[in-house]
Amino acid sequence: MSDKKESTAVYSAKIDSVEKEFLVRLPNVDQQREGQKEYNKAFSDAVKSGALLRSKLDDFMKEQNLWDDKKQEEVSNLGKDIADKEKALAKGGIKLSEAKNIALELRSLRFKLRELISKRMDLDVHTAEGQADNARFNYWVSQCLVYNDTKKAVFSGLDDYLNKSSEPYASKGASKLAELLYSVNSDFEDSLEENQFLREFGFTDEKGRLINKEGKLVDVDGKLINEKGNWINEDGEVVDAEGNLIDEKGNYKFDRKPFLDDEGNPVNSEKEESEDKPEDKPEEKSEEKDSE
Repeated sequence: MSDKKESTAVYSAKIDSVEKEFLVRLPNVDQQREGQKEYNKAFSDAVKSGALLRSKLDDFMKEQNLWDDKKQEEVSNLGKDIADKEKALAKGGIKLSEAKNIALELRSLRFKLRELISKRMDLDVHTAEGQADNARFNYWVSQCLVYNDTKKAVFSGLDDYLNKSSEPYASKGASKLAELLYSVNSDFEDSLEENQFLREFGFTDEKGRLINKEGKLVDVDGKLINEKGNWINEDGEVVDAEGNLIDEKGNYKFDRKPFLDDEGNPVNSEKEESEDKPEDKPEEKSEEKDSE
């Protein structure tokens, strides 16, 4: 990730079935001031309506059994483990195989950390501060998204943006502004220490997926997988963890032998017996001879 903060972003999207080029720029001083007014108004309304303050969120989560000291300690420990392993990869001087294991462990630790704090993040947007942050950001999107050729504002105001915020061109503009404001971008995952290492030494492909020396997709244990993440054999056939052939639904593809009765004789299923049973033919009506 670049240390230099970009001030604009350009992207293309369709509006009313017509491809257009849009420009997103950081809010100027006046827009920042107006955005703060939206923040203050939303914060005041949220508090009056009984919204929780961010400082009280941890207490609320503990009261609701959504959080406790044990989980908080786990978050702290995960953060320390992640930092230690990042340092190990950055320093080098260890076996490549060991470094690979550290990188894979880092991926797993980050996933655990995100899962652990996801509930808190989900609730945070409903706090008074979270609602106010959202109101200010929405105002900035409504003001900072323009057509690249004319520099004319895409939205007539905040309400116009809110009514159209689900449109692809609008939601993409919001994402681009978030990247500019918070210095995050679509390459964030690629910039992580473990992903840089895995890519540099050929353990992942251009999409960040694990591969073997032949460039084939594999899981963390080195087993071959397909594009859908299913285990496969060398012939590309889907298999289970032990290498048995299965179909896409997970059903085994054995050439099943007949089951036996207590005397060891093959037993047909009801389906097989039904299929073997000859169809009843309609009785032929005998032609009556005219006796006259």
